[in-house]
Amino acid sequence: MTGGRQLSRWAGRTLGHKFARPELLKQVLTHPSADERNNRRLEYLGDAVLELVASDYLFRRHEEALEGGLTQLRQRLVQRATLASVAGEVDLAKHLRYKGADLAPDGPAHEAMLADALEAVFAAVWLDGGIEPAAAVFEKLFARRLKSVADLPRDAKSVLQEYLQGRGFKPPEYRLAGSREDPQAPSFRSVCKVPELSLSAEGEGRTIQASEVEAAASVLAAVGESP
Repeated sequence: MTGGRQLSRWAGRTLGHKFARPELLKQVLTHPSADERNNRRLEYLGDAVLELVASDYLFRRHEEALEGGLTQLRQRLVQRATLASVAGEVDLAKHLRYKGADLAPDGPAHEAMLADALEAVFAAVWLDGGIEPAAAVFEKLFARRLKSVADLPRDAKSVLQEYLQGRGFKPPEYRLAGSREDPQAPSFRSVCKVPELSLSAEGEGRTIQASEVEAAASVLAAVGESP
């Protein structure tokens, strides 16, 4: 790993953030395999910080979007493969301290290590400067991807609501019809009703949201539409 001054210059150049507490940056770049003072706790916090700044960004720029579409778009941005790719673009691996062949660039755990370290970056920026710097780092590092996902993915709930609104009908009604509380394989059943069209359909999924999407897809199929 490079020295403190080089790390600070790297952070300022790639993240656009100058750390008032450079020890946080050192901790970010220390994998649990290398040192006791490592980035594991920062990774935990950074996961939440990244979801928050991504959610805030998407919420403000897609004012008409429903929850399902926003959730899908956020997931595309914060999934492990995307995080590892972003980390690679800013040469994060070059500055990481770690031990073990499985963590090397051709090792099986390399992608996870990079993704975890990037999450830790967001925790460190949050702790060092707060929400605004963390949001700025997000927009800087994810700029290209934010442009490529400008078109919000449309799920069945979004399409059904647009279909009904376009015809002057009220929004669909959803209710939970049942669930299986199995920690390994949870399952939920939801009903989607459109009283004005005398339509009702059930859907099943691993989350309530997923079951509602399936129910909405069935209603769309009944009116000859598709997501």
